[in-house]
Amino acid sequence: MSRMRILPARQTGLTLIELIITVAVFVVVVSTAGPALHKVLSNNRMVSQVNALLGDLNFARSEAIKRGERVTICQSSNQSSCTSGSNWHEGWIVVDAAGTLLRVHEPLRGGTTLTFPRGSLSYKGDGTATGLATGTFAFCDASTGTRPGKALTVSATGRVRKSSHTCS
Repeated sequence: MSRMRILPARQTGLTLIELIITVAVFVVVVSTAGPALHKVLSNNRMVSQVNALLGDLNFARSEAIKRGERVTICQSSNQSSCTSGSNWHEGWIVVDAAGTLLRVHEPLRGGTTLTFPRGSLSYKGDGTATGLATGTFAFCDASTGTRPGKALTVSATGRVRKSSHTCS
């Protein structure tokens, strides 16, 4: 008869030292990635907000051309009527010549400020902006201080272009 030797089963799992080292590496990685992740999320939020206004400006212009009449996009703190001021981060609306609401945008979130030198911008039936040589919508993130922001510049012809903006 041959003798069979029974080998002890191998242990699986982590030792306490391995677990502590793993947790320490995880903490270092998270602490260095956290600020960068905040910057990425903040930038993505602002890009989304810029694109929302860009879409509404293009919508207002195309509606003015389609209807052959004035269409206005204006700052609105109550999302039902135009209000005076240059704090567009409180929201805006798009209305036709009769005052009918065509689009509504809620206030911006995440500490983004949006300013424009006027409380409204109107497009004539030919798509040109009224009473405007050029105007710039300036987006700034209040939590980042002087970091560059984003801007939308509207020309007298009504065309909108994206650009960067220095926030103060």
